[in-house]
Amino acid sequence: MGLPRAGIGIVLFLLFLTYTTLAAVILPNTSGIDGQLTANHKVDHFFSLWMVFNNEEVKMSDEPFTIFAPQNSATKRAENLLHQPELIKKLLLDHVVLGSVIDLTNVTNETSIKTLGGKTVKVRATKENSLRANDANVIERKVVVPNGILVILDGYLFPQEQDIKQDNTVSTSSTSSSSASSSQEKLMDVAATFSASSNENTKNQSNTTFVENIMEVLSFLKSGVRVFQHFLSRSNVSNLLLQGEEYTVFIPTDHAFQRWHPIDWGFYPFSVPEFTENVIVNHFVKGRLKQDLIKDGDTVKTLGGKEIIFRKAPHLTVNGAMLVKGDTPVTKGNIMFIGEVLFVTESIVSKLHQQHKDKETPPLLAFPWFGAQFLSHAFLALERDKRFTHITRFLNLADLAPHVSGTGYTFFVPTDTAFEKIGLDRMPDNYLSTGDGLRILLNHFVKGRLYDRDLTDGLQLESLGNKTIAVNRTDKGEVYINDAKIVESEVFVYNLGTMFYIDKVLFTNPNLLSNASSVTTESTSSRPFTTEGNVEKVPEEIAEGTGSLPDVLLADSSVNDNETESVTNASQVNTIK
Repeated sequence: MGLPRAGIGIVLFLLFLTYTTLAAVILPNTSGIDGQLTANHKVDHFFSLWMVFNNEEVKMSDEPFTIFAPQNSATKRAENLLHQPELIKKLLLDHVVLGSVIDLTNVTNETSIKTLGGKTVKVRATKENSLRANDANVIERKVVVPNGILVILDGYLFPQEQDIKQDNTVSTSSTSSSSASSSQEKLMDVAATFSASSNENTKNQSNTTFVENIMEVLSFLKSGVRVFQHFLSRSNVSNLLLQGEEYTVFIPTDHAFQRWHPIDWGFYPFSVPEFTENVIVNHFVKGRLKQDLIKDGDTVKTLGGKEIIFRKAPHLTVNGAMLVKGDTPVTKGNIMFIGEVLFVTESIVSKLHQQHKDKETPPLLAFPWFGAQFLSHAFLALERDKRFTHITRFLNLADLAPHVSGTGYTFFVPTDTAFEKIGLDRMPDNYLSTGDGLRILLNHFVKGRLYDRDLTDGLQLESLGNKTIAVNRTDKGEVYINDAKIVESEVFVYNLGTMFYIDKVLFTNPNLLSNASSVTTESTSSRPFTTEGNVEKVPEEIAEGTGSLPDVLLADSSVNDNETESVTNASQVNTIK
């Protein structure tokens, strides 16, 4: 690669950093994007390139985003640029639009879009009713992901600026042509291919970190270790590696992670970021270990301080997990593949589950409102609690589903006592189903999943009924929503949202209350309440057990790095099942 072109790329990137922020690179929060989804759409290689930001001070933005993602066939040409991370960073920023979700579904006229890297993308329709973004064909116009959209391309938006030399690309032909029957053989084939290529390119790799070398090896594998690759790309483990030191990493296969995958729904331990980070760190040890030099009973400490014990009979194992035979040496260390995830047990996962009920994924409900999963699960949970007979009968006949569709809400739920204080307990079930009554119900919902720590003193929230909710936190630790006191905090409705129980009805309408004070009418519900037999149960082995994990992450796709951590005090945390 010519030095002038490389220099221009670095200067442009530094200019971007100066313009954006003097301290940090601002990137979209892509933590909610499932690795299996990127693999299905053949853009997982593109997303693996994001590991070049590992050593940067990065600020994750929660603004909506659009990412133009080239498919793997195009990305293969860019993988060699991992040796020149500044060019990769510029390439990635030129494919990101931050601050807006751009829906290209019905585009007919030419549209200009400015990327995070300052470049302009021109999207235009062709005579064949397809789309082109600059010179790349749009394969898929709209792939919805948490907080954004992916636009799938067959090439890069600005290929003329990449200057990628074909003769510098590490060949993977021997790996591609291999038809090994087992996953272990595939890992060994790739290891051999990379080792041979590594010897020829040692000079180029001398300035890369051990983590970058690992990611380059994993990028050659089309399957088998994608889960670890995904987690490593979001890890800060590189900050623990000392300059000039060598390390060994034990990489669990995808099958090892699959053990912790809930079949359809349940708790996925690796949806807890701090737990996942700790697991990744404890798969690294200091020193270049070699399998043929390891003795039975040898012990080493991981970077996280855990102890690893090797056994050689009948096969080489590490803490009981079988090692795939063969080393994968790279510059600054060695890679070994293992059949289990280290330091993850059922008891550990069970305890983690109890501390992070808000990460549990729910079963899909067809009843009462298929298109409103949070509302449905919240309703069924409240219906089982004798303190909420009035709110559930009003919800039962109110047409709330179009207003509270999907997931990601906070619901301030008045108790029966709150309705009795103002006489609404004597009103028929359909009394709050339309007009001002419906707006009263909507004023108890806020868009976004809030935790107790989010409810700071003086905070103002906008309800779904377009009213302003004021939060007041007293010196005694009591929290008020307007003049209603929170009597029970953080009742998690799986990972769909949160409920807070309050002792007053918010934004009561004087006209409705005047009618309520003079009317005593028995319930006139035209639709029976849900019976216990209608409620879809959570099997105890999933609800209280370990759960497991989707093939390539991240189960709680709602997980993001900026999401407020849950309060785990036993007196505050409850979970709906």
